[in-house]
Amino acid sequence: MNHEQLTHDYRSSMQRAAFAYLQRHEAQYLVNSDLLYDNCVRHMTTALEVPVFMAQQLVHNAWTELQVINQRKCISVDWGNSPGSSVVHLIDMRADLRYPIPARLLPQTLLAQRDSAHKPHPQ
Repeated sequence: MNHEQLTHDYRSSMQRAAFAYLQRHEAQYLVNSDLLYDNCVRHMTTALEVPVFMAQQLVHNAWTELQVINQRKCISVDWGNSPGSSVVHLIDMRADLRYPIPARLLPQTLLAQRDSAHKPHPQ
């Protein structure tokens, strides 16, 4: 093995470690919190003894990868105005696209949310 390949293996394994740390601790911080980023860099430098300049770069790459994965999850449901409509729209928030689908294909728990959202609130 040459030196360049060893360096790449080290960097990729440390980036995977940073990604795992970010995933594991993501729920403990507010969305896009700098504290999570800073704590991950601190973890990389103290626990894994990665040089600071490299830890910052690796955590940045892992952070970007995690953000892309999280953006893929952004889908919302547009129920429309009528509670009994047979078609709803799934909205891809990332691409800002709408997809009409039959409401019968949705899980019952989502349909129950739709019904409760359309109930008039007592005054």
